[in-house]
Amino acid sequence: MSSSGATRTTTRTLDRLTALPRLPRPWLRSAAVTDVRDLRADEARSIGDLLSRAGFGPTVAGLISFPRESPDGDVLVAERDGRAIGGVCCASFGRTGWIGALGVLPDARRRGAGEALTRAACARLHERGAQTVLLFATDMGRPLYERLGFEIEGTVTAWRGSAGTAQADVSLRSVREADRAALRDLDSRATGEDRAAVLGALDPLSGVIAERDGTAAGWAVTSPWGAGVAVCAADDVAGSALLAAATGGPGSSTVVVPDANTAGADALGHWGFSPTAAGARMRLGPAVAWRPEMQFGLFNLFWG
Repeated sequence: MSSSGATRTTTRTLDRLTALPRLPRPWLRSAAVTDVRDLRADEARSIGDLLSRAGFGPTVAGLISFPRESPDGDVLVAERDGRAIGGVCCASFGRTGWIGALGVLPDARRRGAGEALTRAACARLHERGAQTVLLFATDMGRPLYERLGFEIEGTVTAWRGSAGTAQADVSLRSVREADRAALRDLDSRATGEDRAAVLGALDPLSGVIAERDGTAAGWAVTSPWGAGVAVCAADDVAGSALLAAATGGPGSSTVVVPDANTAGADALGHWGFSPTAAGARMRLGPAVAWRPEMQFGLFNLFWG
């Protein structure tokens, strides 16, 4: 949890979440009252266990390390009668913000906790300056988000396998600290967001840069959060070359690709990758200048 989160006044009940002037009217629906608060310092380990039991499995602890440790992240906990029953994470990128790892214990579902967590997360991101809130939804969670005003703007698929080779007119080399500016520039063009907080948290920086005529055409970096590799490229040729370099054998790799990136999906299918999971990208607020055709691998199904 961010150090500021422990001292900041936290939204405690849904009654305080109804005055959100810049959010659309469907957001103002009522829900069952569930208390939502910031994660306490002594709950750093238990929140991973709670979300694992809520359906995310044992790997969720790594996924939530960024919002738990970064000053640009928040972890919120839902309580009922003093018992922690769910949690949600937020990642703030200025004018945009993401909700991820929202989970409720099985025996506490269908009584408003998921809606309470969604409302509280949106309120927190709004307080931090977000005009647009983004998330990835499963088929099970999508009806809730649609009821609250979120719109679907794309779908993504997680693939697993081992890549073959790709012919390319780019050269590949190991990424260096001096490449961080190029990483940020390509990422901003692809996402329409300022994700310097995430890119700056990649320490050590490990991966591959694709260059054409001395200019960065893309990058693939090892992701400590969720999927094994994140890949961003200015064009299909560089993207396919980076995918091949980042997910080549001997073992299998997982990569999450927007379905709108047909070049990426076609390359993975050609190499024999198999789809393992899918989700819908949803938005609450103004559209962001997102270019999915540049994203050949997302960091995860939390903030993309």
